[in-house]
Amino acid sequence: MSAVSKPKWARSIAWSVIGLICLSPFLVWMATVPDPLRYLRIQGLPPGQPLYVVAKLLGLLALCLFWTQCVLALARRAPMLAGFPSSDHPLHRRLGAATFVLITLHVGLFVVAASLRTGHFSWDLLLPSIGHGYYRTSVGLGAVALWLCALAVFAGARLGRQQRSTSKFARWKRVHMLWPLVFVLVFAHAMNIGTESRYGAMRYVVIALAASLAVAGISRAIGGRRARSGNEPPSGAQVSPLS
Repeated sequence: MSAVSKPKWARSIAWSVIGLICLSPFLVWMATVPDPLRYLRIQGLPPGQPLYVVAKLLGLLALCLFWTQCVLALARRAPMLAGFPSSDHPLHRRLGAATFVLITLHVGLFVVAASLRTGHFSWDLLLPSIGHGYYRTSVGLGAVALWLCALAVFAGARLGRQQRSTSKFARWKRVHMLWPLVFVLVFAHAMNIGTESRYGAMRYVVIALAASLAVAGISRAIGGRRARSGNEPPSGAQVSPLS
């Protein structure tokens, strides 16, 4: 728990907001695919189309869960999130694992769907691609985000095995702090070519997630500077890798 007392009503509202955000991909997906089971049985669909549809849902879910993981970690020392719930290290790791699984499934289904459509294994979609057209470049942003996310996840796992005072902890911490870059790449990827995330209500949800995370990150940086200068006590004894 943080040093600042968090009212129950504030925590309840915060968890409700998080729940609605994580539910929004399902709502948007069901609006665009009203009857998924019937859709999957439609004859004449392009090869791999059902997998594309499922991959889109998993991508939106991964984005919302990634935001949840980040904002709960930042809330431990972000003054502007004083009434927001925060995550301890076990919860942070579980959210990170779930997010990475969703990202991996999103990418895997997309690659398989593209392979079915083209008739050959589209392994090149897993590599960065700059200067090959708008769509291909945007897919490449997602590929870069995937590999950087894998590196950040690995670094997070290594952090749990190191003492905080060691140089190895500091090195893995710097690698783990690639997460803001990962989020920026994911945001650009979603806004450039995401079917649901570019239009309608989900577009504004994605923009709100990015804006709120940026504000939380700035607040966390200010709170961390004050804590180090002795103007503010540490928020908790157990600090997540994002702290």
